[in-house]
Amino acid sequence: MQEKIMVSDALSGINASLESLGYMISQTANQQLRQTLIQMRNASETSQFELFEMAKSHGYYEPAAEASQEEIKQVRDIFSGSSLL
Repeated sequence: MQEKIMVSDALSGINASLESLGYMISQTANQQLRQTLIQMRNASETSQFELFEMAKSHGYYEPAAEASQEEIKQVRDIFSGSSLL
């Protein structure tokens, strides 16, 4: 199997795990379990970013253009309730 495909599959798997962990964290009332899930999510996010950086450095992935400060402000305003579309 080609490295590019393996990296892509690993990223897809980690992304799915991050989604599941986020859901479980939001649904968990037990603080000890919640902290464990948060730690697992944090470790998965670190692994995901490392794989992303490797994929980018090998030319397997081309990220979207960086957002401008105005675009960042617009998104921040939308999510903080300061602005509506």
